[in-house]
Amino acid sequence: MMLKDWGPSKCPGVKRGVNSYTRPMDAEWKPGCPEWIAENGSPIAEQKRRRVLERLVRSDHTKPPSAELVKSWHKEMFQGIAPQGDYLGQFRDKDRTSYCLQDYEVVVGDIPGTDSSRVLLEVEAFFRDFNLRLNTLESSFPSGSIRPPTLNEVSEIIKLAAWAHGEWVRIHPFANGNGRAARLLANYVLIRFGFGPALTIRPRPDQPYGKAARASMKEGDHTLMETVIWHLLAESYK
Repeated sequence: MMLKDWGPSKCPGVKRGVNSYTRPMDAEWKPGCPEWIAENGSPIAEQKRRRVLERLVRSDHTKPPSAELVKSWHKEMFQGIAPQGDYLGQFRDKDRTSYCLQDYEVVVGDIPGTDSSRVLLEVEAFFRDFNLRLNTLESSFPSGSIRPPTLNEVSEIIKLAAWAHGEWVRIHPFANGNGRAARLLANYVLIRFGFGPALTIRPRPDQPYGKAARASMKEGDHTLMETVIWHLLAESYK
């Protein structure tokens, strides 16, 4: 999968930084495990993404953020699309995961995702921190509040959306589809606090979205993503 303006694609099983477009699209990174590289732009893929977004708007935004919730989004989006069933709704790890995701490393351009040995630990910490941040924000501006948020509260909501998006991109827990999951997480925050889903799931938002995602993944700096989400949210109300 090539991320816009991020350089070479993910290369599990090959030297980091090598452009996987030089390899056969059906190459296996280990026996029985094809590399998941190609983007599926079919109408079926779009229908699946739309169903997940409808779920999020209808009911999922009321649920606490959790690994199981995001896994369910991933599985629904990629059922019948991923080249191997092991990749569906499962995180990378050294051994506590499906066979094809054991020792699966990812690189986006020149930026590695979290090492597979630490993915599950970082995902656990992510959701623990996410719930804490969400509860803190809701203590001052409860989701479902009938009053409009103050400008400061909107800023805090966007900051949380950018943080959730950026940290997910930084960890890169899935073999593929991490950007889509990250944009769903950002929309989760916005919808929970009464806004619409400002980030398109596919295609990716235009620049500087790619630069912001790169800053999140490489430096853990989510400030540019905050600016991007401010802009996308404002555009969604025009």
